[in-house]
Amino acid sequence: MNIDEVTLTPPPLIKVTGLYKKFCKDRISNMYYGIKDLIIYFFGLKPDYSSLRKNEFWALNDINLKIYEDDIIILAGVNGSGKTSLTRMLTGIYENERGTIKYHKKIKKVISVFAIKSGFNPILTGRENIYLKAAYYGMLRKEVEANMNFIISFSDLGSFIDTPLGKYSSGMKTRLAMSLVLSIKSDILFIDEGFSFSDSKFKIKCYKFLKEEYTKNGRALVIVSHRLMELSHLANRLIVLEKGKIINTTRDVVQGIKDYTIN
Repeated sequence: MNIDEVTLTPPPLIKVTGLYKKFCKDRISNMYYGIKDLIIYFFGLKPDYSSLRKNEFWALNDINLKIYEDDIIILAGVNGSGKTSLTRMLTGIYENERGTIKYHKKIKKVISVFAIKSGFNPILTGRENIYLKAAYYGMLRKEVEANMNFIISFSDLGSFIDTPLGKYSSGMKTRLAMSLVLSIKSDILFIDEGFSFSDSKFKIKCYKFLKEEYTKNGRALVIVSHRLMELSHLANRLIVLEKGKIINTTRDVVQGIKDYTIN
């Protein structure tokens, strides 16, 4: 075979192999197992994560996944299917208990964004809230200052940026929150249900920006959402989870959504 005929696949930004995560169904058992595991760690040992104990369940069950440059992925599935657990594992919010997560050497920042409008202080101004929320996302002050003009312009808040957030409408808060999210320069950005707002004009503006930003600069975007058809024009890949397992992954996003909704 001629080498020119071979399509070379670039190395993935993230490679996930045999990933598991388990949780406990009730608080008492969770506390008991937590204390027991801490004692095991204290003696320099590692708890057995290969099997389930009483009242435990697999939130993630043998996940194998690769995320590539320029991927814009919709992560779909019913509530409780493991979507949020997976994003939190890949961003280090949850401890990796079993399996491997390998990051490409170029990866410097991976951020997960959820509950985008939470954490705002109604007494503080929009500008002050930007600094507050950005710190939560792990952004340095100099990063925020470099992005401030973009945030104000993209949110179309103008002079309202120095008005207390308590005076903002719900739509203004959404525009502020999303503009901050879009200013984040992350190699891989995870957005968990970030587009559940009603301002269709601003939403289209966000989609256009994301498509331009994440399909040309060697980065990747993963969106956890139930708004599948709405996002189908933006995404170039669909991954469907069910009961902690990947049941479908495809680059034919529209057909994949149809198959998922029919089933």
